[in-house]
Amino acid sequence: MQEKDLIRYIKGEANPNEKQSIIEWIKKDAKHQKQYNILKAQYVASNLDLLDDTETNTAYQHFSSKRAANKKKYYYPVAAIAILLPLFTWYVITFSENNSLVTNTDFLKLDTQSIVTQYGDHKTIVLPDGSTVILNSNSSLTYAKNFSDTLRTVTLTGEAFFDIKRDTTKPFIVHTDQLKIRVLGTSFNVKSYPVDENIETTLVTGKVEVLQKSNEAPIVLAPSQKAIFDKEKKDIRINEVDSENVVAWKQGKLVFDKTPLKQVVLDLKRKYSVEFIIESDSLLDYKYTGEFDNLGLEEVLNLLKLSSSIQYTFKNNKIMLSSE
Repeated sequence: MQEKDLIRYIKGEANPNEKQSIIEWIKKDAKHQKQYNILKAQYVASNLDLLDDTETNTAYQHFSSKRAANKKKYYYPVAAIAILLPLFTWYVITFSENNSLVTNTDFLKLDTQSIVTQYGDHKTIVLPDGSTVILNSNSSLTYAKNFSDTLRTVTLTGEAFFDIKRDTTKPFIVHTDQLKIRVLGTSFNVKSYPVDENIETTLVTGKVEVLQKSNEAPIVLAPSQKAIFDKEKKDIRINEVDSENVVAWKQGKLVFDKTPLKQVVLDLKRKYSVEFIIESDSLLDYKYTGEFDNLGLEEVLNLLKLSSSIQYTFKNNKIMLSSE
């Protein structure tokens, strides 16, 4: 296993298939576990001082408030890093040498859980605070087995519906590839697949803040609003949507509203685990509107054919799409 692949996994950038392969590789041999733990220790230590200033200060203030009133408060994050780095490195190396084959460590509350779904699969996850997440196909969710005293954070690759328990003392934060979504208690949908052109956040109930960069003002969504982040243009637009259609995938439905065909086939691939090839250039600009309510693949293809100018053929276990 190459070091760059392990770093991608540690940073939460690996896709679900890569994550599964890396987890299996780590568990296969104690030497693999040791290599992973040391690499993770080095990465975490190098990034401790890169935390958002607000989050670092919140955690520090919470820690400081518990100190005795007569103690001098000369404890800064840099000092903490200097003290904790050798302890953390010693911890992971020692446990690796004792053949403790755990994928993640639980020192400094870094013990995490990763849930992965395959094509056509959904999973319901109950988080440590009692919040629930429904994970769509070909997705992954990583979170701490025990949230901190100040924050509840998760990392998402793919799509998920979140129903978050309200806690004004602990904001809930979803990290995606290029965005951060912050809430106190609400229900919302996040779609952030690496191959998609956009990252979408749709609010169902409550209120969420969408942040592109830590130094920019957040975008606040109201119910039935969708924030669409264009990865290439690096900008966000807000659309009014029917939120029930957006989250219809939870009931096995796919609802499209003037959706580019190249996005339609990506969603179909995730649901039916089959590869689509768009052969006609004219179809790249085609936008499809329609609903597939728990249909089989052949039913979907026939409906596409009947309701549009799309023709399909099977070739080498792939579905070839062309225009009439």
